[in-house]
Amino acid sequence: MRPKIISFFLILLLLFNIPLISGQERMLRSETTEEVQHRASELSAAFRHASERVIPAAVKIVSRLQTTEDREAMQLQIPALKTLPGQRNPGDSAGTGILIDPKGIVLTNNHVIARAKEIEVELPDGRKYYAKKYRHDPETDLAVIWLDVPEKEDLPYAVFGDSDTMEIGDWVLAIGNPFELDSTVSAGIISAKGRLLRQVRRTEFLQTDAAINPGNSGGPLINLKGEIIGINTAILSRTGTNQGIGFALPSNNAQWVAQQIIAKGKVERAWLGVITKALTPWEIRRLELKQRNGVLVEYSLQNSPAEEAGLKEDDVILSFDGQPVNAVYQLQRLTERAKLNEEHEIIFVRAGKRYKITVDMKPMPLSVGLAGSVLGESVQSYVDTTLNLLLVQATEPMLARLRLNGRQGLIVLTTIPGGRAEKAGINVGMLIAKVDGKSVPTRNAYITARNESDLSNGITLDVVLPGGAEQKIVIKLGQ
Repeated sequence: MRPKIISFFLILLLLFNIPLISGQERMLRSETTEEVQHRASELSAAFRHASERVIPAAVKIVSRLQTTEDREAMQLQIPALKTLPGQRNPGDSAGTGILIDPKGIVLTNNHVIARAKEIEVELPDGRKYYAKKYRHDPETDLAVIWLDVPEKEDLPYAVFGDSDTMEIGDWVLAIGNPFELDSTVSAGIISAKGRLLRQVRRTEFLQTDAAINPGNSGGPLINLKGEIIGINTAILSRTGTNQGIGFALPSNNAQWVAQQIIAKGKVERAWLGVITKALTPWEIRRLELKQRNGVLVEYSLQNSPAEEAGLKEDDVILSFDGQPVNAVYQLQRLTERAKLNEEHEIIFVRAGKRYKITVDMKPMPLSVGLAGSVLGESVQSYVDTTLNLLLVQATEPMLARLRLNGRQGLIVLTTIPGGRAEKAGINVGMLIAKVDGKSVPTRNAYITARNESDLSNGITLDVVLPGGAEQKIVIKLGQ
């Protein structure tokens, strides 16, 4: 009978999932639970200490815009916040920034302060300051603001961390003012690295699931040491609010851009002059490559440093100045930061053999920067075969790059060497505002005006040079 009774109880234990554990095992389980709780408390403490370190330097930025049109355009970039009677003006836009210098230098997104007539910055402790100047870099959607701070007054500030050390799964905190909820902290992890966004082409992004909402733009993404490892810039969402996919510009990129702007008032980029693409399995087989790293050269641009150094189609660039290159954006980042008018080392593979060359890096030509602004955008272009011009309808990044904010017209992207436009003095970067006295804010307006013009009588173009100087240029038959 005893074996039957034992079997019966065993069946009951199995059916009802009753654990068979000893007193010692219970004690071990209890200890494990305590250890888990301890680790959770340690993580909470790390979140708390990192937040306390950075919150005082994370500021609210209120941009007062210039015109109704500017406000409408801004709302396309940052959803407008609903205001109640007695609160902010309907035309104001709110975002976030981070103090990076005790003398009042703030880093934020360009789209937070674009077109601002007045910029007000409020610290978490309630102190308010106005911007005395700002400079921006539309290519990375970053801007630097100098606050009007009394000389003897020091402000709290945050320090940069090394974004290259962040790995997928690392904890991060996003700090900002979503929906004007001051000094909000959200936690998440690094979800991916090296993300590319069509709207901001001169950087890669860290992807995070830390909650980022309208108003977080320009705020810091920090590690558990309380260091800036990213600037929160964009979200991917079908609702306009957080859905767990946010993008932060890596701190190593942001710090370089900020240093350039602070030191020079602009970003000076070097230029290699190659069109490259990622290696695919098919390309590896076609070229009979032994390695899978590197980027493939499609062609070198005419008169570029790359062409002068001898880089050709189907070369595979492995490294630049000793730094390995495994993605197109890595090569772009390394080359654009290279010191100008100095020689830099490139290692590449050609037809199975390894070569080493030096290249003399030059400043990026304006036409290259403008072409870069066009890539990936839905812009209206037009080839004027009679005047030998390639024109594109002006976009905000292009106008900002040319210091022509608020202008309308078509920008000269390319002139054919020896063509009518070049002979008449039309240069890359000029904005054509009028044709024979008629405004041409769009491609269709330009085409209409040109169809009504007569080259035999001369065509008068009202152009605006980078920086804002205006000029009339007449192009005649026979030029």
